[in-house]
Amino acid sequence: MKKIFTLLLVIIFGVTQAQVFSQTEDNFIHYLNETNFKKGIQKGVVVVEFNAPFNLNNSFSEWKQIEHCRYYRVCIDGSPELKEKYKIWAVPTIVVFQNGHVEKKFTGNIMLEIDIETKQLQETVDELYLDKF
Repeated sequence: MKKIFTLLLVIIFGVTQAQVFSQTEDNFIHYLNETNFKKGIQKGVVVVEFNAPFNLNNSFSEWKQIEHCRYYRVCIDGSPELKEKYKIWAVPTIVVFQNGHVEKKFTGNIMLEIDIETKQLQETVDELYLDKF
């Protein structure tokens, strides 16, 4: 009985953590998962930040400044297939897509921080965005 109760607590805690991840301070960020990911990245320039609930403090904070693209986040805890497919070995990792194809990847460092400046990410997005003209 104690084992079942413990198992239930672990499951409930995991679900609670996933909900907290999607209701953080940046309520305006849209989250993708394995169900809606393909549709979310298939058109235009899309920037996707892969991160985990334990590392939210190290998320890319200047995402609102990036223009000419859509910006999403993916919780790797809730999307293990996406984590595997895009080889997300460190968080945060930012992947820039154009029409569903990976164009550029920025990986977090050993301190679980992303070493990218807003200007560098914007230049990557602008280069892809201007390719359509």
